[in-house]
Amino acid sequence: MHIFSKKSIGIVAILLFCIPSIAYADNERNNSVAVNLGWISIWVGIIANLSLVIFKIAKKIPTIVGSIGSVSNFAPFYKPVLDLHIMLNSIGFFAGIIHGIMLVRGLDHISLSLAIVMTFSMASGIVLRCTSGKNLKIFGRLAHGQFILAVLLVVLVVLHILTHVKF
Repeated sequence: MHIFSKKSIGIVAILLFCIPSIAYADNERNNSVAVNLGWISIWVGIIANLSLVIFKIAKKIPTIVGSIGSVSNFAPFYKPVLDLHIMLNSIGFFAGIIHGIMLVRGLDHISLSLAIVMTFSMASGIVLRCTSGKNLKIFGRLAHGQFILAVLLVVLVVLHILTHVKF
């Protein structure tokens, strides 16, 4: 099963088109569209990344336990989970960028750092996914798979929320 077929690319385009309409959804706190886009970006990013992390952890469990099953049992599911990760992170990235553009007057160091880390992570993921050269693949794996990059992204998102949300 391939999520990035011609049919699914159309679905992704429709979802990207629907992001602004989701952001205009009415809620009790009367948040602006830009704030809603920020929350959409955060939640879609959490779902996208946790799905891949949980899959990778689940893939390692049978080898740790031993007789439950083989890692090869998970092999057919890796590509769809990876495609889901890419699709949802793309949606979250564009929602976050639109959020930042709409609120550019409130730009601070944390927000700018978050935009840079998000862009670097997205660019290294594109390099990893779309290139065929050995050296570029190695760069993509080294850059995109850094644990410190994921920790930095989470810390910046939390700091961004704490400095901009009024409790």
